[in-house]
Amino acid sequence: MSDEATQWATFSLGAEQFAIRVEDVQEVLLAQPLTPVPLAPPQIVGLLNLRGAVMPAIDLRIRLAIAPEKGLQNQKLLVLKTAEGLVSVIVDEIGDVCELKPEGWQAPPETLPAARRALVFGIYPMASGLLLGLSAATLCSDEADRPG
Repeated sequence: MSDEATQWATFSLGAEQFAIRVEDVQEVLLAQPLTPVPLAPPQIVGLLNLRGAVMPAIDLRIRLAIAPEKGLQNQKLLVLKTAEGLVSVIVDEIGDVCELKPEGWQAPPETLPAARRALVFGIYPMASGLLLGLSAATLCSDEADRPG
């Protein structure tokens, strides 16, 4: 891996801060109407029709086993590019784009809940706190849900 910094889009779920590679993000949207999907897994909260492109909407609070927050308004959507196509993920707030050096990433701690540890590839210490690194491919796959 190169030692050059790469760009990461940051977002929050409650008090936790996350980062995903900028090149995996197609766009950021304000809350959009979603079409419910009967019998879908709990984290799939609906389908988003974005200019004719229909994609699943994943609630990251459910996906990462973070407690739901009552009265949370104005959630945002990140539209992610994956090998299987576009996927939207629901987040609380959008943060900044940061330049992060590859050598700054550390292994996730054992104290991280198992549901999150399966999806977080690393942590990045910053002055404002820890960033939890996510991969669009892992986040949008169901592999992490299967018992290993």
